[in-house]
Formats: sequence, C-alpha cells, structure tokens
Amino acid sequence: MDTTLPAVLDAAPSSSQVELIAAKQYLCLAVGRETYAVGIDMVREILEVGRMTPLPLTPEFVRGVMNLRGAVVPVIDLKARFGAEQAVIGRRSSVVIVETDHKDQDGPLVVGVLVDGVSEVLEIADQDIEPVPALGTRIPREFLQGMAKAKGTLLSILDADRILARDTMATLIAGHITH
Repeated sequence: MDTTLPAVLDAAPSSSQVELIAAKQYLCLAVGRETYAVGIDMVREILEVGRMTPLPLTPEFVRGVMNLRGAVVPVIDLKARFGAEQAVIGRRSSVVIVETDHKDQDGPLVVGVLVDGVSEVLEIADQDIEPVPALGTRIPREFLQGMAKAKGTLLSILDADRILARDTMATLIAGHITH
C-alpha cells in the first residue's frame, strides 16, 4: 500500500498564499482630518451626497433620511456621531450605504453614513491588525475593531455594527426628544 501523499497535499502553502487567505478588504473613509477603514463586506454602495430630508427631534448626528430606489434610508453623520460638530458637505463628501450585521428579529440595518470622502480600498492581513490601545484614540474606543498597519501608517478600523447599533441609536434619539 502506497502511503505517500500527493504532491499537492504535501506542499505547504507559500507565505503569499497564506496572506491571501487571511487578508480582508477595507474601504478608507475620511472623517474630518482622520482616515478610518470599514470592512468592504458591509458596504453596499457609495453615493454622492444628494437630497436629504431632515428629521425633527433627532440628534445632530442624524442628518435625515434619503430615498434609495424607493426605500427610506437614515443618514448618519459619522463626524457628529463621533462627538464632533456636524460635517460640512463639500465636493468630496459621500454617503456610504452600509448594511450592518445585526442578528436580531429586525434583521440587518441599512444606513447611509455621511463622510468627508472615500479614498481607496486596502487589503489588510489579519496579522497586521492590532488591538485598540487603552488610551490615545480620537473617537470612543468601543467604536473601533482594531488598528492596522497599512501603507506605512496606523489606520483605525471601525466597528460599524457598534457605531450603528439599533438599540443604542434608538436610545440616543429617544433621549434627544426628552431634552
């Protein structure tokens, strides 16, 4: 009985093959003077800033709603959501349509995220992502999944599920109404 393995099974994967397996794509977003990244798997599309209908009695980070091919989609100003002033809409501003991965009875949440710009898609290997430091982040620590070494700089990777958590958003909006 021949117990040798076929050459395909015997060969260890090269380091480039391992990197391809463990790398994910991230969309780079400009928010104020900072650049953040969000997993491309959450991004449905990128739009120019169009007409938004403001909603009364909502916090500043809720810029309004927009019509996305017949569906009403809330638009969240990411800069204001991070605790800064509202973003000023400029020629590079974009609305990134994201679908969160909420596993509740209401299913995924589709939200437009207003950003100052979108720059590129980067491939970042899992081993290049470090834990979020205890101090020194410009935005709330819980909004970050990790810090990645990419293109010679440190890039903050956003946790969009947490930033756009349905329960948290509902609480913030309800709290704003009572003020």
